[in-house]
Amino acid sequence: MATLTTTATRPSLFGGVVIIGGTIIGAGMFSLPVVMSGAWFFWSLAALVFTWFCMLHSGLMILEANLNYRIGSSFDTITKDLLGKGWNLVNGVSIAFVLYILAYAYISASGSILHHTFSELSLKVPARAAGFGFALLVAFIVWMSTKAVSRMTAIVLGAKVITFFLTFGSLLGHVEPTTLFNVAEKNASYAPYLLMTLPFCLASFGYHGNVPSLMKLLRKRSAHHHPLLNLRYAAGAGSVCRLAAGDDG
Repeated sequence: MATLTTTATRPSLFGGVVIIGGTIIGAGMFSLPVVMSGAWFFWSLAALVFTWFCMLHSGLMILEANLNYRIGSSFDTITKDLLGKGWNLVNGVSIAFVLYILAYAYISASGSILHHTFSELSLKVPARAAGFGFALLVAFIVWMSTKAVSRMTAIVLGAKVITFFLTFGSLLGHVEPTTLFNVAEKNASYAPYLLMTLPFCLASFGYHGNVPSLMKLLRKRSAHHHPLLNLRYAAGAGSVCRLAAGDDG
């Protein structure tokens, strides 16, 4: 009697990197050049590196706390166990507020963009309907599998990189170091502007909501790879992608 054997495919570490990179690299990064204009290049770069270091290690701390709980445990379980029900309520409301604001921003922005795009094609699609359709499409991809999310994110990130260099690559030869480092202005004070940039930088490196889900994904990857190492690689590589994107911006 013939037996059918199947081999389970291991979740890709690259998929984890792409998901974290896609979470960090978003529309908010386009505001950084404007917000950081008062701090100029050197101090803006220092702020980016500092916040990258802090946010990377804070995510790894969440990961190490998550390792002490069963697979699938998220912030509700961890916070309730470590800090009690009161702080768990505060944490839950905070996470829900942040995720709601992000979802609202992306759905409304995508609806507006699709509305104008369809208008150029002589198609009358209301912005609300376009945003609703976009949300349903993204929800369907998330519902399919984490693998589908990572593949779609890889395609979108690849398109972003290509379009970025096609749009701004020719400007690299016009960079003037004297202007970039503000050589002309003596005794300039950058501290007030630097403090204003930190909240934007901290928000731009936020990927922590993905840690429990990625731990569940990458813990299945291999018996020879500890989940802490897998997540460290994914978080480090994904956040470095964001750091490079911020420097280019």
